[in-house]
Amino acid sequence: MSDESSEPAESEPLWGRYSELRPPEIEAIRERAPVAFVPWGALEWHCLHAPIGLDSTKAENICAAIAERTGGVVLPAIPLGVNTIKPYKGFGHSIDTSSELASRVAEEICIQLADERFKVVILMTGHYPPEQIDALEVGAQRAREATDGTRIEVWADNELLGDAYKGDHAGATETSFQMLFAPGSVDLAALPDRSLTLDGDGVMGEDPRDASAERGQRQLEVVLQSAVPKVKSLLAERNSTQ
Repeated sequence: MSDESSEPAESEPLWGRYSELRPPEIEAIRERAPVAFVPWGALEWHCLHAPIGLDSTKAENICAAIAERTGGVVLPAIPLGVNTIKPYKGFGHSIDTSSELASRVAEEICIQLADERFKVVILMTGHYPPEQIDALEVGAQRAREATDGTRIEVWADNELLGDAYKGDHAGATETSFQMLFAPGSVDLAALPDRSLTLDGDGVMGEDPRDASAERGQRQLEVVLQSAVPKVKSLLAERNSTQ
């Protein structure tokens, strides 16, 4: 006999990581909350203290935190960074991709998710130079023109922070998110004992030595306060047009 207490309450959002779900689980989530989050990151230098995949880790975990409150599925992060710090400032350990590649992948992923009957698709990028945003928006627009009945949005985590915290590169904001989402992955002791610069270290924003997991949690709460109502509104809008 099944334990009914283990079943989610009707009011409890269902969510999961797409790659870890079985087909019936995806269908149950889609029935209740037909939203798909597509985290978008990069593989690039984040100074000596932080991992190369910080943007992807940040985007995927922010999406998961939102989905826990709204329902929906979270796809694996796509690490295609346009205008990384490699062409911008010459730092290695960075994989830079073309705008057209990012646009094409975004377009095809969105079309496929619409075909899978998700009514809202959110591309959430943790790598947010204008070239990246533009590339994703181009792909999203192509997908909008090729589909019907699915709302496709391009969001960036720095925009969801509003005025409470400033988006940066390898600074206190990004480093705090990394410390929250992947404990033990940041080594602040690896930083040189001097002021950090964009040209010399690839750090833009507040000093990462001011970062902490506690700050990361506060940042996440700001993001959730902004994002959760938006997702719920988009879902309500889609439901009303069915």
